[in-house]
Amino acid sequence: MKNETMFDQTIWEEFQRQAKRRRRNPATLLTDFMRECLETWEYKQLDNEMRRDARRSGYTEDDAVELVRQYRAEKKTKRAAS
Repeated sequence: MKNETMFDQTIWEEFQRQAKRRRRNPATLLTDFMRECLETWEYKQLDNEMRRDARRSGYTEDDAVELVRQYRAEKKTKRAAS
């Protein structure tokens, strides 16, 4: 399947100008932004699941925050090992 990207031409041209001013490749920069967005969505979903599970289990919100920190640290360690 061919990847085709459709953008508002004016926005894309401005994005390219701004990326080049910062000496960044526009396509790489956009890919980085998209990856960051996906990670943020994943973390929000995990946080919501953790809060729900914590409420059901009797843990406090602080306990849930600590569990998320531990999960993220483990995930980062696994990603670095890959």
